[in-house]
Amino acid sequence: MLEAAGVEVDEVKVKSLVAAIKNIDIAKVLEQALAAPVAAVPAAAPAQPAEEKKEEEEAAEEEEKEAVSEEELAEGLGALFG
Repeated sequence: MLEAAGVEVDEVKVKSLVAAIKNIDIAKVLEQALAAPVAAVPAAAPAQPAEEKKEEEEAAEEEEKEAVSEEELAEGLGALFG
């Protein structure tokens, strides 16, 4: 399809993009993107013990590390197309 449009396809870039997005669960990414504005902490949240808060923060940090950001996806697509 790209060749029909006069665009030269770089096989190496295509393979690297496919490898980069191979393990991404797009449904999960979309779910996170849609849930992000709704996931705001309520103003009158009950107090939690410090240990529970620390565990929740660590879990949130792990999720952030595992989640692929939009910037990373854009970089991969940008590398492929230009």
